[in-house]
Amino acid sequence: MTYKELQQKVEELGTQLTPGFVQDAVRVLLRQGEDIGGGINAIRMVKYLLGKPQLRDVEVTWAYERLKPALRSAFEQIPSLYFFEGD
Repeated sequence: MTYKELQQKVEELGTQLTPGFVQDAVRVLLRQGEDIGGGINAIRMVKYLLGKPQLRDVEVTWAYERLKPALRSAFEQIPSLYFFEGD
């Protein structure tokens, strides 16, 4: 995936990050199993949301930094969930 493709995918995803969309993604990921320490980590969540499990960590980190405000907003509206540990 090129930088331009990743940037476009991140921009598209940013508009879809409603509380319902995020909650559905969390449910799918939790059904697949929790990460070490419990819950879902940010790298796994972003790879899933982008539909690109092969992304390198540097690409996922770049995408996460841009998606974090929208993710935070969505998580804050879902009382049963809380945002990623450490953020």
